[in-house]
Amino acid sequence: MATRFYPDPTFSPDVSPTVDGIWDEVASLIRRKLTIDSPLSAGSSVTSDTDTFASVTYFLLYQFVSEPLDSISATFAVSKAAFRCKESGAKLDAVTHIVFRKCDGDGNSPVTIASITDDTEYDDGDVVNRFVGAANLADQALSQGDRLIVEVGFYSSATKSTSLVGSIYVRDNSGTDLPENDTETAAYNSWIETGDTFTEASGEPAAIKLGPMFTFA
Repeated sequence: MATRFYPDPTFSPDVSPTVDGIWDEVASLIRRKLTIDSPLSAGSSVTSDTDTFASVTYFLLYQFVSEPLDSISATFAVSKAAFRCKESGAKLDAVTHIVFRKCDGDGNSPVTIASITDDTEYDDGDVVNRFVGAANLADQALSQGDRLIVEVGFYSSATKSTSLVGSIYVRDNSGTDLPENDTETAAYNSWIETGDTFTEASGEPAAIKLGPMFTFA
């Protein structure tokens, strides 16, 4: 059964994993929590970056980090996501790029699992949904207490030095999720979905059992 994660636009995780090496520009990065099954209803945000590079470039805007999770062999081959996006000019040629990663409970030892690059360019000046679907992503095992990391940004295939801006919007306080299309303009919830059921890490450390207590006179 699939798990739908909701990116939180407001609250930061308590760890800060290093980012994947594919990202050329990380100046606009913000870290936020990634929640399971139900949004925190915290609000909305938008993050943008300005392309002044005279080459093709990957721009990282968000890193979403889950709480520690139960161990799982997870299916990522059917992963998908929906975010509202826009570009300030058609020459930016921006498309969404998403990287799935995992790390340990302390945010250390991050490993890249899979990545998706969308094929539908952002609208010029209009905030419109961009649905991203995965293909041929390998399954991945997460150990007990690992966290899932989802990095979201855009790829610009343009080669120029003019200042064009790409933006991705995150919202989690609507009663409706964004649909699986590239036409929706309403400010519905952003989401990320994977092919298997994730649950937050269960169980506490085993209780320490004490033996009989003796009192000596």
